[in-house]
Amino acid sequence: MTARDGVMVMAWVVSCLGVVGPLTAYAQPATVDSGGLPPFLAKMQRHDVEVRVVEAAPGGGSRPAPAGLRVTLSVLAGGGKVRDYAVVTDAAGVARFGGIPSNPEVQNQIAYLVAAERDGVRFPFELSNLPAAGGWVEVRVGAASVNTQAIVAEHAHIDLMPDEENLVVRQSIRLWNSGAEVANLAALPGGGLRIPLPAGGKHPELNEDADPKVVEVRGTDIWFKGALLPNTEPSEVTFVYTIKYNEPTYEWSQRLPVRTRGAFVVAPVGQQPGQRVDTTLKLLPRAEGAKAERTTNGQGREFEVLRMSLDLPANEPLRFAFSGLPVGSQWKAWALLAAVMLVFLGVFFGFRRAGGAGEATRSRAHLENERDRLLKALERMRKAVAKGQLPEARFEREQEAITARLVSLYRALDRLDGRTP
Repeated sequence: MTARDGVMVMAWVVSCLGVVGPLTAYAQPATVDSGGLPPFLAKMQRHDVEVRVVEAAPGGGSRPAPAGLRVTLSVLAGGGKVRDYAVVTDAAGVARFGGIPSNPEVQNQIAYLVAAERDGVRFPFELSNLPAAGGWVEVRVGAASVNTQAIVAEHAHIDLMPDEENLVVRQSIRLWNSGAEVANLAALPGGGLRIPLPAGGKHPELNEDADPKVVEVRGTDIWFKGALLPNTEPSEVTFVYTIKYNEPTYEWSQRLPVRTRGAFVVAPVGQQPGQRVDTTLKLLPRAEGAKAERTTNGQGREFEVLRMSLDLPANEPLRFAFSGLPVGSQWKAWALLAAVMLVFLGVFFGFRRAGGAGEATRSRAHLENERDRLLKALERMRKAVAKGQLPEARFEREQEAITARLVSLYRALDRLDGRTP
């Protein structure tokens, strides 16, 4: 879209809302033939639109839907909604809209979305153009069901990224309806379809584009609350979480409450940016016929992938494993814990006493080295967040603790310089 097109669409949008005056300075000069309006605005048209809502008839075919169903018509421009109109069906199942705008100059950039609501489920129908005079739009609705037997899931992506303490996972699950009835998953017990994390999964966070009306996080579970229409594109849920491990091999086990027919697992090969060591994972299939393999993407990066063609019944777990997690020896863990305790004791008993002997005996080099290490750790975490390898919530918690320690270090350095009493 050019800059001129953007101005034209904006002028059309504002004119739809009845605000013409302020935009005349940005549109083309007015002419006499247009009645004082810019030609672009003068070409705007308004239409009466009839929407016929139908449902399946008992003996086959269709019949008018009941009266009182809410029907909306949304005008879309530039990828977003410009305005919503709403009416209800009459006794003949017809919803009538008046004054719906169009404009032939920018109609290829305009779309319309009609949706009828029944039993809490929206049945959408998208239009690129409004019907001609005498025409109508037909929207079919159906009775909603809470039966999940026709719901099928696919693990579209399970992306694995290990660090020194946790495994960061980015997972996408597709859900679609292979039956003939609408599945209203919000009406299930619990208010949605529960998607649990695998064993040990914690701190899930949804993709920033997720609609909170359709999907939400509760504890360590993802809940899908949308409706799945038959014979439509699948709905996809994407979320990020961590798994804390203490063994070099992790056995993945994740149960979905619906049938599962496929999984795709990806792990990067080689030392990744922000990692201190190479943490390449080896994917270990647990399903018959599955085999891990190496592949390279268009940027030359190498990955290990595992594709699984499955047909798992509801609540049958998806299983696979991976090895190569960077687990240190037990004595190293105890040594790290002891070092942390010593730092804590030094902070608690030393820095609380302003001008105490403990501070004076700590060398400047020691304080500066610790300061530099913490600053570098913060920078590594920021990069990991930007790449989606570290959840924002975890970063905020770690940043708060590191910042508090940095404040203590800077105060200690100031005292050594005599700048602080």
